[in-house]
Amino acid sequence: MKISINIDQSLNDDEICIHVKKITEPVSRLIEKLSGDGESESDDGFSSMITGKKDETVTFLKPENIVRIYSLQKKVYAKAYGSEREQDDYELSQRLYQIEELMKEDDFKKFIRISNTDIVNFDYLKNMDMSLNGNIVMNLKNGERVFVSRRYMKEIKTKLKIR
Repeated sequence: MKISINIDQSLNDDEICIHVKKITEPVSRLIEKLSGDGESESDDGFSSMITGKKDETVTFLKPENIVRIYSLQKKVYAKAYGSEREQDDYELSQRLYQIEELMKEDDFKKFIRISNTDIVNFDYLKNMDMSLNGNIVMNLKNGERVFVSRRYMKEIKTKLKIR
């Protein structure tokens, strides 16, 4: 890997440009490390973002734009709204348990684990269907329906202040 640094006194802010043949795991980790300054929140707000990959492009996802984070076929994805308010699925490099650790930070307080495969942003919750057969379904504002595991129901009820 070749590394070059250009010092330009005319810049208002520091700028990092990465040229790669393709996005690999080490490149994704480097981007994640560069996106924060090691503190809980940086001046530019990048530490409160998650990086997601779509079509070989890495995008910084703000928590408020993420509808849900889910696992599918041993990969983790975020369903999020992009810059043009269109939904996309972004592949994440973190595992769900790592995302769950992020939920302790203020920017991720509205996220909650609802099953072994799903974490949902409550800002996008439309309603919950608590049917008589015992299945619990969350209907999201984007039209998706996600199933809630009974294992996580107590925490969900506590967060939503439901009896």
